[in-house]
Amino acid sequence: MKLELIEYVKVNLPAGFLPYSIYSIIIEEKEVGRIILREGSDQECYYDGHIGYHIDEEYRGHHYAVQACLLLKEVIDKDHLLITCDPTNIASIKTIEKLGCEYLETKIIPQHLKKLFASDECEKMIYRWNITS
Repeated sequence: MKLELIEYVKVNLPAGFLPYSIYSIIIEEKEVGRIILREGSDQECYYDGHIGYHIDEEYRGHHYAVQACLLLKEVIDKDHLLITCDPTNIASIKTIEKLGCEYLETKIIPQHLKKLFASDECEKMIYRWNITS
C-alpha cells in the first residue's frame, strides 16, 4: 500500500474549514479510497477530527483505513491527533479501535457547527490517537 498526495487545499476554503491534504490510498496501482489530514488544533478539529477516510465499497473489509492511517504517521508532525466518527459507523469505530485510540467522549455537534456536517450527523464519538506510542 502507498499514499499519493492528490491535493493540498489551503486557499478559498469555506468558512469554518481549515487547510487539509487529500491522499489517494493505492493498492497494486488501484485507488481503493482516500484519506484526509486536516490541519488545526484539537479545539478546531474536535468534532470533525484531524483525519477522515473513505474506502470504496468493493475494497472494504481489508483494514485499508488502518493501514493508511499508519502510513500517514510519516507526515504527521504532532504527538497526537483526534479522530471522530458517528456512533452508528461501526466500521470506523473498528478502525479507530485497531489504531489503539483513546476514547474521550461522545458529544452532540453544536448548532453553530452543524452546517459543516451532513444533515443526518448529530453527534460524534471523539478519540485521541497518540502517534508516538
